[in-house]
Amino acid sequence: MSQSTRENAKPDPFGTALPTLDTERLRLRHPRPEDVDALLAVFSDERTMRYWGGEPIEDLDDARRYRQGIDDGFAARHLFQWAITEQGADRLIGTVTLYRWDRVNRRAEIGFILAPDHWGRGIASEAVGAVLAFGFAEMDLHRVEADVDPDNERSRRLVERFGFRDEGMLRERWFLRGRWADSVIYGLLRRDFRHVAPGGDS
Repeated sequence: MSQSTRENAKPDPFGTALPTLDTERLRLRHPRPEDVDALLAVFSDERTMRYWGGEPIEDLDDARRYRQGIDDGFAARHLFQWAITEQGADRLIGTVTLYRWDRVNRRAEIGFILAPDHWGRGIASEAVGAVLAFGFAEMDLHRVEADVDPDNERSRRLVERFGFRDEGMLRERWFLRGRWADSVIYGLLRRDFRHVAPGGDS
């Protein structure tokens, strides 16, 4: 790391695990080994994976490797993937992620996924809002980006509510499950971040 990079990098707000983030209805926590069944359920469902930028998890061994990858990414400080759970339930129903943390330029990307049984209650919005607030306040982010499939209207509405702006489309950026997929790149600057009340359709 160069001298200028060391001077610009902000303190690391993490310890040995992701901090637990509590909201009105949710608890966001570090995924645990006992979450593998729930991870398999979420990441093998064709409805949740329709717009996800990766291949579905096929079995419990895949789920164990996926969860270990979350730990490894956290240890390397480039993946921060919280389990979404409901207050008092503690079962993983999705994840919300900050990744590709650029500490010098104070930038990261956000992603989220939620089990279909929980769609339409504003849970994804609540989780995303909590992680954005943490990113701007504790990680000292200046900018957060989101890569969204242009056909994913639900996710596009969600990020736009927080103040993300459509910054353009990248054509045929991904080859997923036998088809080429475009990306709409959204950007959110700290000064444009809008806190969204719980509720809504995501």
